Amino acid sequence: MNDDQRHHLDRDGYLILPGVLAEAQRQQALARLESLWLEEGDAAGAENYKEAGARRLANLANKGQIFRDMLVHPAVLEVVEFVLGPDPRLSMLNARDAMPGFAANPQPLHTDADHGGRADARGYLACTAIWMLDPFTALNGATRLVPGSHRDKTLPKEAMADVLAAHPREVIVEGRPGDVLVFNGHCWHAGRPNTTGASRRAVLAHYVRGDQPQRLDQRASLAPEVQAALSPLERRILGLAAA
Repeated sequence: MNDDQRHHLDRDGYLILPGVLAEAQRQQALARLESLWLEEGDAAGAENYKEAGARRLANLANKGQIFRDMLVHPAVLEVVEFVLGPDPRLSMLNARDAMPGFAANPQPLHTDADHGGRADARGYLACTAIWMLDPFTALNGATRLVPGSHRDKTLPKEAMADVLAAHPREVIVEGRPGDVLVFNGHCWHAGRPNTTGASRRAVLAHYVRGDQPQRLDQRASLAPEVQAALSPLERRILGLAAA
């Protein structure tokens, strides 16, 4: 990151990294996701949660090297470590496809700090990276985010009468396939309805500070053969003891 990017991340709480994922990698990720959605069927996403109007997948660290490469990408980790400090952990690695034409259940404004957690004396608790595998546009439900809200001492549900309503400071974060949106997990944000006829697929990497609990128990969730093949960096980010 350069000084302008650090300033923007500190002030507004988010940053777009353009073109991080090469086209061949994007196509590989999409092919693997579509294969998993077909294989897992109605159980897709069950390791985390299902969502009306969206296709979900969970535990992607167990389901392909392409996804493990994403979670330790140096450009993304640099931003994550700027937010969380030098010892982040992956909490969960999921995929989400906001289904075409679905507009009934927009997400409420929320944060990604578990249980409404707030920053403490050590700093922030959570950071999220959204890997855009399709264009993110105002029409297909690109994420809305309230810049600077990571500095607020209140949660959306405490400050707003209607967390589904537009916030006067919110922005819609648009991007191109291969871009990555990385944001402080304390930023107020929400997915929006996809009103187009095309998919809006993304991989979501949720990180937590090293002293915070991981949502998914990686040791229990990763197959033995996957654990045996992990690099030292992958093991550290996944919160596994050195082999």
